[in-house]
Amino acid sequence: MNKFTIIPADMFIWNKIELLQFLISNQNNHISIDTNEEGCCAYSIGLYKLLDLFEFKSVTINTNNILEHHKKYNITGSKFFKFFNIGNNSYKEYHAWNGNAVFGAFYNRPIWHRLGLAAELYEHKTLLNFRANPHNEDNRALFELQKLFEVSPESAKKLLNLANNFPKQLESSDGYTVGATTQQHTDQLCQFYPNIFIDIVAETFVNGRTFFVTEKTVRPMLLKKPFIIMGSKNFMIYLRQMGFKTFYEYWDEDYDGFEGKNRYLKILDIIDMLAKKTPNELEEMYKSMQNILDHNYNLLVNQIYSKNITHVN
Repeated sequence: MNKFTIIPADMFIWNKIELLQFLISNQNNHISIDTNEEGCCAYSIGLYKLLDLFEFKSVTINTNNILEHHKKYNITGSKFFKFFNIGNNSYKEYHAWNGNAVFGAFYNRPIWHRLGLAAELYEHKTLLNFRANPHNEDNRALFELQKLFEVSPESAKKLLNLANNFPKQLESSDGYTVGATTQQHTDQLCQFYPNIFIDIVAETFVNGRTFFVTEKTVRPMLLKKPFIIMGSKNFMIYLRQMGFKTFYEYWDEDYDGFEGKNRYLKILDIIDMLAKKTPNELEEMYKSMQNILDHNYNLLVNQIYSKNITHVN
């Protein structure tokens, strides 16, 4: 069987030309498409539209999206929960909040929702770590500014006004490594977590039928911090199906029923609401949610979460 590995973004395929060349040269053969251990929605990136242009004896798609489905093509996967594998749980010294900042934002690739969240959070008490550099010509090509402008011109304007202050990198050097484990990703940033109350997570894939949890979501659980997640639709529901608890008692989580633009704008409303609270109000909120934070942490370190995920429309 001939194999090809795609490099997926949220709504497109980076190596689309090479994929097309592979499909053309392998018509009427058995082929396998690998998503590079990512959990994208194959519909959203246009993979099925490309495959439908050709005829093959069989097509197998290996993905980390546990919700991927197709009536015609074979779907396989085995690493749906790879970032839940915890190699180290000795983070007790970081399980606190010193009140220095309210929000934490720890971002790498400059996709549109991360850029927008960073621009909006900059106005508030935020610990911002953004590794992308707009002053580097190669880096600038990766900035999804057009998509951000389409979704929220206001956020795009704020981002451009911050151009001279970007990037905002806390780390003395960029320690991000593709393929690193959750422990490695957590170790490189854990020192900053006592400064923040809540982690504003921006997952990789936010469109389509997908549930793919990365270290970005697992990290605040390990470090006992609440989170708001810019992810795919029903992301929080699926976390609860696994047994984890979320924070609907403290802010409106109806944003979870939306994706893309609508999810993003609803999250901005929550950020604005939390930013208006007094330090005492936030401190009381933090103290009162310790049972949730403990529950999520214990589920992780004891590896007793459920892996049974049922798709929700």
